[in-house]
Amino acid sequence: MTTGQERGGTVLHGITLTKRPADWSVIQQEDGRGVITISGTYRVHPAAIAVGVESAVPCYRVMKEDDNMAVIPWTPIRNCTCEDPVSFTGHFRDELSVPTGGPYRLETALRTKSTKPDTSWLYRGDVTMHFLVGDVFIIAGQSNSAGHAWDYCPDPPDLCVHLFRNSGKWDLAAHPMNESTDAGSLPNEEMGIPGICPYLSFGKKYYALTGHPVGLIQAALGGSSISQWNPENGELYRNMLNRCHMTGGHFAGVLWYQGCNDATPEQAGHYEEDFRHLVEALRRDLGFEIPFYTVQLNRQVDADSDEGWAMIREAQRRAAIDLPSVSVISSTNLPISDGIHNSAAGNLILGERLAMHIAGRKKLAGCEEFEAPELTNISEISAEDQHKLGMEDGFWIGLHFSHVRTWFVLYSGKGEESGFTVEDAEGELQIERVRANLEDGCRMYLKMNRRPEKRIRISFAWQADPVRTLPVDAVTYLPPLSFYRNEFEIGKTGY
Repeated sequence: MTTGQERGGTVLHGITLTKRPADWSVIQQEDGRGVITISGTYRVHPAAIAVGVESAVPCYRVMKEDDNMAVIPWTPIRNCTCEDPVSFTGHFRDELSVPTGGPYRLETALRTKSTKPDTSWLYRGDVTMHFLVGDVFIIAGQSNSAGHAWDYCPDPPDLCVHLFRNSGKWDLAAHPMNESTDAGSLPNEEMGIPGICPYLSFGKKYYALTGHPVGLIQAALGGSSISQWNPENGELYRNMLNRCHMTGGHFAGVLWYQGCNDATPEQAGHYEEDFRHLVEALRRDLGFEIPFYTVQLNRQVDADSDEGWAMIREAQRRAAIDLPSVSVISSTNLPISDGIHNSAAGNLILGERLAMHIAGRKKLAGCEEFEAPELTNISEISAEDQHKLGMEDGFWIGLHFSHVRTWFVLYSGKGEESGFTVEDAEGELQIERVRANLEDGCRMYLKMNRRPEKRIRISFAWQADPVRTLPVDAVTYLPPLSFYRNEFEIGKTGY
């Protein structure tokens, strides 16, 4: 192992960094700047000593790699200690504040002034290449986070999206993100060959929206259950926390997509409690309220339990209401490439949805809200209002939603293709028609085959494989969040 001044048997002059950002690393920004720490040693070249040296000052600068422009020009390093004023050797430490952006190059040099008049020189120093200052996100969850789409879809790398790979090194982000070359044995090592995940697409869209470069830390594992993320004994939780410590300990959020492996009535019943435990533990271990950005489960063909999938989706929706700094985005209208995994194109769409969702919640660069519609209350539509709205005679209920940008697009007016299920004390009601209109865009209207009891239970997109014709917001094309057997008293405000 070399010391600060020796490499390969050669004594180095100039600057030798013993602590610096890694090549390709991403530094988490706060208020538009990222702080990096450098430390090391310096030594004036013997040839200069022979001529005569008056002073030696360690310096640094930060350069934009795309045009070689100095973001921070040559600046003296603070906190320097000269250990030998004859040979001009010493050590130093400093904290640098770098603006959001990149890729950057950090250069160091030793500026010396000769005892000869008007003679000075910048001696060599160590360099860090391709680092960014932006927002760093942790990728956690199971297969749709790890990346299990293997079909064709163009999703090229971008210099402003980097990945902390399973090898423990920062790199340019490119698929597959959960491969394990040079990683040894890790808890999140895939048994098979990983493919396309949503998060390269996410990083590129997030950067386009906000101007913040993106760092991604992969910690997901295909097929993992919530128990493997248990803070007390879950190997995936410990692995995630270890990777957090390896990369600096402060992040913009967790990108969480998990729950398929817990979608049975027995396991799903305690999913929200287990997820809460995970969120609270990670915040305690990291020392700050890290946001969780979650994805409500898409679909599975031929699943064993519709109810299990319904309960997981409901738990995910409830967690975003009950837990601070937890949000959820819908995915139930995305294409799949097999019985359970999003297709590559679906993952690209999901990545962009997440980017718009997070940028909107952070209110970055004037980004608009990008939230899935959510049911808030139900009311009976009077005969007079039915006439005004041009509805045929019958019993209609109006469903009021929040987070609707304009109005709903309905692919079908058939009740059985609406995605809704309505029950009362007498059993399930048949939905004969579904309608929406431009004038009252936050509502949808359901025509029932009979008048229900005052209190009803309503569900939406709750089955493991919901109908393909779910209504969507006309701007975001997000379907409403799935929910399961939510109780309402008709004419009263819900939740």
